[in-house]
Amino acid sequence: NAVDSSDAESKVRRAYQRCAENGVLNLSGQSLVGDLPQAVCGFQEANWSECWWDQCPVTKVDVSHNSLERIPPEIGRLTDCQSFLAFSNRLQAVPGELLSELRLKQLNLRANQLRELPGPALARA
Repeated sequence: NAVDSSDAESKVRRAYQRCAENGVLNLSGQSLVGDLPQAVCGFQEANWSECWWDQCPVTKVDVSHNSLERIPPEIGRLTDCQSFLAFSNRLQAVPGELLSELRLKQLNLRANQLRELPGPALARA
């Protein structure tokens, strides 16, 4: 749905503008549905982005309290992220990149519909 996609993109853009101040990308309780918006993982390519992330990398992502069903593998691009909060969503699985590419100190996936975690990535974590 183009309207939903545009609204989600707008929410991500505003969240990244706030993130430039403290490295926290807060999209908690934003009524995001389905897939995590691609702009979360590919903000460097977005036409609204600036090079602020060189000075203030994304260290925390909070997408809790939404209706997300999928986290794309491109989440692995956020290599400075140390905290990923995605509790209270509808996730059924998480990509291996979440565990293998990010150096997480905090991961909260409670209150989802998870059926499995990526085994090899979890063993390395």
